[in-house]
Amino acid sequence: MGIRKKQAAGILCALLLIAGITGAGFGGFPGREADASEAGVTETVAAKPKTDQASPKIITTSAEAQHDQVSKNSSEELEALGTMEKAADNDQLSLYVNKETAEIAVQEKQNGFVWFSNPVLRSQDAQASPLYKSELSAQVLLTYYNDKGQINAFNSFDDSVAKKQFIITTADQGIRVVYQMGNVAQSFANIPKIISKERFEKNILDKIKDANQRDDVKYKFRLDEQKQVYEVRKLQDYVAEELSAVLEAAGYTAEDAAQDNKENGAGEAAASEDAEFTVPVVYTLDGGNLVVSIPAKELKSNKAFPIASLQVLKFFGAADTGKQGYIFVPDGAGALIHLNNKKLNAEPYSLPIFGNDGTFDIKEKIQMNEVSRLPVFGLKQNDHALVGIIEDGEAGASIAADVSGRNDSYNSVSSKFQVTAMDYYTLSSGSKTSAVPMFQAGKYQGNLQVRYAFLSGAAADYTGMAAAYRGYLADKYQLKPLGASANAPFVLELAGAFRKNKSILGIPYQSTESLTTFEEAESILSKLKAAGVSDIDLRMVGWFNGGIRHSSPSDLSVAGVLGGKKGLLHLADYMKQNGFGFYPDTAFLEKFKGSSGAATLLDRSKAEVYAYNPVTYAKDVSKFSHYVLSPRQLPKQVDGFLEDYTKLGISGLSLRDLGKEVNSDFDPSHPVSREDSLLASVKELGLLQKNTGSLMVDGGNAYSLPFADLIVNAPVRSSRLNITDEEIPFFQIALHGYFDISGAPYNMNELQNPRLSMLKSLETGSNVYYQWFASDASKVKDTDYNGLYALNYQDWFDEAVQLYQESNAILSKVRDQVITAHSLLAPGVVRTVYQNGLNVTINYNHTAVAVDGLQLQPQSYHVGGE
Repeated sequence: MGIRKKQAAGILCALLLIAGITGAGFGGFPGREADASEAGVTETVAAKPKTDQASPKIITTSAEAQHDQVSKNSSEELEALGTMEKAADNDQLSLYVNKETAEIAVQEKQNGFVWFSNPVLRSQDAQASPLYKSELSAQVLLTYYNDKGQINAFNSFDDSVAKKQFIITTADQGIRVVYQMGNVAQSFANIPKIISKERFEKNILDKIKDANQRDDVKYKFRLDEQKQVYEVRKLQDYVAEELSAVLEAAGYTAEDAAQDNKENGAGEAAASEDAEFTVPVVYTLDGGNLVVSIPAKELKSNKAFPIASLQVLKFFGAADTGKQGYIFVPDGAGALIHLNNKKLNAEPYSLPIFGNDGTFDIKEKIQMNEVSRLPVFGLKQNDHALVGIIEDGEAGASIAADVSGRNDSYNSVSSKFQVTAMDYYTLSSGSKTSAVPMFQAGKYQGNLQVRYAFLSGAAADYTGMAAAYRGYLADKYQLKPLGASANAPFVLELAGAFRKNKSILGIPYQSTESLTTFEEAESILSKLKAAGVSDIDLRMVGWFNGGIRHSSPSDLSVAGVLGGKKGLLHLADYMKQNGFGFYPDTAFLEKFKGSSGAATLLDRSKAEVYAYNPVTYAKDVSKFSHYVLSPRQLPKQVDGFLEDYTKLGISGLSLRDLGKEVNSDFDPSHPVSREDSLLASVKELGLLQKNTGSLMVDGGNAYSLPFADLIVNAPVRSSRLNITDEEIPFFQIALHGYFDISGAPYNMNELQNPRLSMLKSLETGSNVYYQWFASDASKVKDTDYNGLYALNYQDWFDEAVQLYQESNAILSKVRDQVITAHSLLAPGVVRTVYQNGLNVTINYNHTAVAVDGLQLQPQSYHVGGE
């Protein structure tokens, strides 16, 4: 199939296509928004966070007819809005702030609905203890480490607002709030830390006429008889303030204090021994969106108390017990948590974006969660909804959500950013061991930023949230929709070579063995073509440097047992002649041979990945998988690879790990944060796309989407956590029509039923995907590749062709169509509606179902709207 070019001038076309979405009503690009009103806000001291390009906007305008249909705010909420001051304004939104509490509110101009950062009736919440009422009043929740690595918590209400330790100033199109958390000591520059006895008596005491006041000042300093100097005692803020005033009246200035400090070696002020933090938060209106940003480089903390995490606007838009709706979380393909579901025995939802960092040593894996590949979340309450996109700092972020009844009476979802990573280093001495905390160095210095958009009426559901995210991606990355085609692609993965342990005369060695030669691959493709499969994308795994778990890709050597370079180029030419896509597979982040260039863990050991025992859940050190490559080594790997690969002239490449893994490097001499690692991957993805023309990515993490043409092993389920209620294909709803997407291979899917995999393809618009090899299955027996034992293509060929032909009749008609609606009609029965009106109703149940006027047989489907 042809290679799609994304950088054409297709932005307007893309958004016009999106405009056809039922109920969502997406329009074109808005012009420059009106200037913000500055009523009641002090002078500007901070500008809107700068980015490399104009900020993409999530365009979410509801139909005028819905204006009178959507629900309104309560009288208490409108009364609360009346106590706030308008801080910024444009033609879609107004931003308000309460200067006494630092609360903010955003009002949608089209329907008048107001979203509050904190629940208005929180003081009346009988469920919440005083501590949780304080959290309900906070805009930022901060955790920090002490010297033992233990976690402590602050919130911006108790530890800043209530102490009047915050400042609100204007910013471009918004406001900036700077929170000083903790017992912030005030600085009085004219109080000397150390002063000679002579100067203290002459320049201070002798100038104070009142004897009692003179004695009082003298008491606040301690005389060192040996050194003949006075040292100031530790003073409470109010005491220091009084002393400063007395010294000022006596004519003793800050310059005098600086001179005395310098002469007596006091230097700069010593760091405070208390936990004190400075957290700036910038709120900005951008069209119909609210952008909330924390400049990470402006975060301040005492060295002894590093910030562990920041949770921003935990209760923004929180729904009380009287609301109906759900929370959307990006768990795998996506999941919903119904409001007030009373699942209080379940753990609150908390999963990291892009999965776990590979440079953390996990001793046990009790649960294998699905990876959250999209940094997006949402909340629907009645006929209003918000969607949040983490657009900066997402690699260090997680999504946190919970339902009412646990600590308070509100359902909430928000982002949480890790600022400093910590792990323990174990010291051993004889039979004694102790754990010493090790903290991350080289923290991310960009922004921690979330963009919120607001939906109402028919658009206020998870399909509308997905459409909003799709529009955001199309705007930001200039994505072009897929073009119409006669057929949907059949995605085929073939395993090439692998290393197998052998021995001669008892001497072990590794032999490179073939599973599918290039000639056999061509034969399989020819058989598929003869069977009527005329549109194929081939992913060839294990084609160089020893096979599947290959050595460094910086120096290529095509596997001789597969046919060598000549055989590879012959296969590539065959693919080109038939219009098939060819994607040789390469791993860049997983290092299978040698620890050189591997990332470092916090305990200073190399980042090694092992399999886990399925019974004990413990790491199985006898089953080594790979080292994690340091992000600093990635450019060298890619440059070396491209130097050899471009000479082959193959227009396509499959990326095994660059689209699904993000890892830090805690090497103390050259630390790389996870977010900086993401930025390094993005740079190399752009270089690979430029030099290969078309990329297939495994997993489909959000940052890889601008460079991807095909996505394989896309998430098809959620982790099915106890707190969730419903599984949804949010990933596919958001991306279908712009990318060719495949889930897991039909013959390797956990469903263990290719027909169920086909039904999932019809529900999500995903392509048929099989994983095969040509050799007898016994070839992988008793090797590290035992898991591939059932992949001989002859065992699957006829079924694969039949399922492809059956599904292609539908998938070919919707390949270039976005998904406009998705719903659960009954347990096990779902319906998907595509942009052209075609809809598919699927019954996953083992029994027949009658629903919506249809009689559906077990594990069957009905196509309508043709």
